[in-house]
Amino acid sequence: MERPSIAVVTPLTGPRTAWGAVLLGEVDRARAVCPDAADWHVHDETPGVAEDVAAAGHVAVVGHSDPLGIRRALPVYRAAGLPCLLPFVSAGPPALSWAPDEDALVRTVVEAAAALGAAELSVARDAGPEWAALALRVEAAACRAGLARHQGAGPAVLAPQHRLSEFLRGTGPVLVPLDCGLASFETLAGASTGRTGHQVWAVHPQMCAVRRARTAVAALAQSLAAGPALRGASLADAVRSHSGALLTVGGGVLGDGWRVSRLGSVCPARGGS
Repeated sequence: MERPSIAVVTPLTGPRTAWGAVLLGEVDRARAVCPDAADWHVHDETPGVAEDVAAAGHVAVVGHSDPLGIRRALPVYRAAGLPCLLPFVSAGPPALSWAPDEDALVRTVVEAAAALGAAELSVARDAGPEWAALALRVEAAACRAGLARHQGAGPAVLAPQHRLSEFLRGTGPVLVPLDCGLASFETLAGASTGRTGHQVWAVHPQMCAVRRARTAVAALAQSLAAGPALRGASLADAVRSHSGALLTVGGGVLGDGWRVSRLGSVCPARGGS
């Protein structure tokens, strides 16, 4: 019987390639552990990739790192009957997502600012549309919590992880959402000691990018190794049953959340984690 074909949709160039590196590393691991489970075909995460994937005869899709892109792609996958596994972003049913809840991220940033004794909240953010949207949500939540809005740097910095150091200014505490599973995490190690009294607090998911990608890819490989003829909803159900982390009905890992730690206390993910 011909092996099932899996589409791995991941950024091969551009600012999101760190996410792609994580996913491709886990695909290589799956190839070594379950070599006969499936053929894994890598597609660059570009506009129009969903149409190419849907026409290529794959039985499932894993990947995507762009929240806006997956919203456009998911209807295409749904129409083609392709289970879609998302380690890094959420898109709602019928996609299976291991991504942490962004609503919980907003709440955690605001609660952390209050816990640090901040009377006002200022948000420094990247110009990208997703960061702008997140900033508006953080500012609205902070206003509801009674924190005054202030224009300036910190205490919340919302930007791609590899650019965080560009936004770290001032001497007060700063909150930065990040993921210790990305290679750029190690370059941030000295960011909390650049200025006297400057405290950098990491808002990080309990399951890092490496663990999320490993869980999703392994569940898919195990499902197809046990049932190579599985397709559509039956394959999605099998992935759920093989997932090492229990998924909620709406997507996301049950009980997963965000922690706030001093930057120097966050453990970077390693290849064998």
